[in-house]
Amino acid sequence: MKHVHLSSRELDAFGSSGVTLTPHARVEQPVAGFAVDVVTYGAGSTIGRHPTALWQLLVVVRGAGWAAAADDQQVPLDAGDAVLWEPGEEHTSGSAEGMVAVVVQSPVTPLPPV
Repeated sequence: MKHVHLSSRELDAFGSSGVTLTPHARVEQPVAGFAVDVVTYGAGSTIGRHPTALWQLLVVVRGAGWAAAADDQQVPLDAGDAVLWEPGEEHTSGSAEGMVAVVVQSPVTPLPPV
């Protein structure tokens, strides 16, 4: 077993505010771009609008917030809810009271077929 410390950083890209990102997994090969991050939204936080590079799955694990695609329609999210954005899709997200989410990025959809 290897005990590791996961460092966090404030997310300021895209005009974001009040959001902390903690990288949890990176796989350089064989799946370039695959990543798992824990994103902590503070009260009144926003990740500014930007396009995804890959498939991006956001899963809320605590608190509540919202997500929107290019149409700017904010979809309310609670713990257990998830949204999936396709590569290149413009999106934004945030929280009025605070939220913790796991974000999975992958060159292939991170969801099983339904």
